Amino acid sequence: MKLYYAPASSYSQRVLIALYEKKANFTPIEVNLFDPQAREEYMQINHFAKIPTLMTEKENVIFEANIIIEYLDQKFQNTSRLIPADPEQALEVRMLERTIDVYINGGREALFADTQRPVEERGKKEVLKAKRLLETALALLDEKLASRTWLGGEEFTIADCAAAPTLAYLRMVYNYNHFSNLTNYVKRLESRPSVAQVFNLGRDQMTKMLSELRNPLQLVPLES
Repeated sequence: MKLYYAPASSYSQRVLIALYEKKANFTPIEVNLFDPQAREEYMQINHFAKIPTLMTEKENVIFEANIIIEYLDQKFQNTSRLIPADPEQALEVRMLERTIDVYINGGREALFADTQRPVEERGKKEVLKAKRLLETALALLDEKLASRTWLGGEEFTIADCAAAPTLAYLRMVYNYNHFSNLTNYVKRLESRPSVAQVFNLGRDQMTKMLSELRNPLQLVPLES
């Protein structure tokens, strides 16, 4: 298998976490979408020019991070499942993953975009709505985590793969320390070997990107 990715991309990171959880053998291929030639070459593999993309041993191309993780769950069935076999549990972790994607990641993007506007244009209605939905989603996760080690229960799942990079990037624009269960959960995430390995992998690119920007808030993680 080959994984086309960018180390600082939160969607690449969730797939990498899944690959490390599965202890899968794969070839990582870093893609620089900011380089015109590299982007053009990559579009021969993924016409949408989004990352990550997985190419299987049969050279089937799979894109969209959560679809890739579902493929990995099907392929490596002798490892811990990232999507539970129980239908009700599977629905819950999928719902939690979508909550993270739509409301938390969406809210993060809205808050980030707001920081790039002139001060007098900030805090408009749509931003306040995104922030409200973000805080509602964070409160939901915090409540779930009152009695759970991971978002879906005692087993690490696709929801946790999504949460790790999303919550890490969220801290750039929103402090959620007042959600104590969530804050403790993030500490558990960061100490999990698969997550720590991915975060270490992306740190060099993140540091380089930050050093090239005058304002750190200009940083935009590459997304799928």
